[in-house]
Amino acid sequence: MAIVPPRLSDGVTLLRALEDADAPAYAGIHRDPLNVKWARSDAAMTDETALEQIHTAIPAGWTHGTSLRFAVVEAVEPGGTLHMIGTVSLHDIFRAADGGGAAEVGIKMAADGRGRGSARRAVELICGYAFGTLRMNVLHWKTTAGNDASRALAEKSGFVLAATVPGNGHVDGRLADSWVLSQTSEQWTAHTDAPAELDVRPVVPRLSDGTVVLRALTLDDADQLVANCLDPDAVRWTTVPLDYTETDARKFIEEITLDGWRTGKTLTFAVADAATNRLFGTVDLQCKDPGTAAVGILLGTDARGTGAAERAVRLLIDYAFDQLNLGYLHWTAMVPNWASHKLAWKLGFALEGTVRGDYNDRGTPADRWILTLAAADQRTPAGPWTGQVRANR
Repeated sequence: MAIVPPRLSDGVTLLRALEDADAPAYAGIHRDPLNVKWARSDAAMTDETALEQIHTAIPAGWTHGTSLRFAVVEAVEPGGTLHMIGTVSLHDIFRAADGGGAAEVGIKMAADGRGRGSARRAVELICGYAFGTLRMNVLHWKTTAGNDASRALAEKSGFVLAATVPGNGHVDGRLADSWVLSQTSEQWTAHTDAPAELDVRPVVPRLSDGTVVLRALTLDDADQLVANCLDPDAVRWTTVPLDYTETDARKFIEEITLDGWRTGKTLTFAVADAATNRLFGTVDLQCKDPGTAAVGILLGTDARGTGAAERAVRLLIDYAFDQLNLGYLHWTAMVPNWASHKLAWKLGFALEGTVRGDYNDRGTPADRWILTLAAADQRTPAGPWTGQVRANR
């Protein structure tokens, strides 16, 4: 399953796809003496062969979903230009039938990227992506026995020594033992929740079609989030708390949303204008059962009629099927929320039926529409629209 390389950042370190301009830095990282000694790098790599890999082998890994390599990018000097200081990757990826899986983490840093905390930030970002976004069950870290710096980096990032394997490593072209460390998703959760030197947060990918962007919520979004949740239509058709306040918004942004990403149970994105970063609302994936998720959406009045809702959910659908490897998406709407039903219809969701009394309308039973979309389905209407545009209470 092809995966689109996301951009991951903690505000200091950026992980992104490798670009043509990275070829000299990529070649230099491979020629670095420490990487040649411990990581079996290509000491003879040229800018030309580096560019060839950026065009062929590296994107092929993303296309096949077997090797996902990022450039590690930072400004080495305060206020300086961002440039590539290393690479970090997930390779030997195995995807299980239930949507989980395993992978090995690999990292190579340039000389100017060492001793700054950059490597640890890069590893924290890629682990958050692997456990949160890709829903991996376990990650492995392999290094040659004696590479104390690599082992220390792994252990600071939550990995635990699992075994010493005789003859499974190499140093300076000679056979050596290797250390194999591992970390489960449960260990990662405990690691990120425990007090630490680094405030580790789950990684929320940034997705965009050039018009709207899906990104992490921030406290700057709180005022607009309050306005959206006080809108009468939101109160009527969703389960937002009544009399929504700034306190509710801050808790949602700082606690509820982050916990949803840490556990992988609810993946919430802010929907924003790509040009201004102004918040439109939120979309989410409620991942309660393996291989499936329910779609949730709540946009403010300014976004209605602009096409932002359709664009946002299309990005969410691509992410769910292409990156999370889900098989089905579900959409539910309280009858008669025709606007929600029509949006789902535009996106290719098929109405499976109406379940009477299955929706809790603030203490009163109401009917619920259930619609579904499979990964193999066309994401366009299966037939003409036959419902109403909108209905009043």
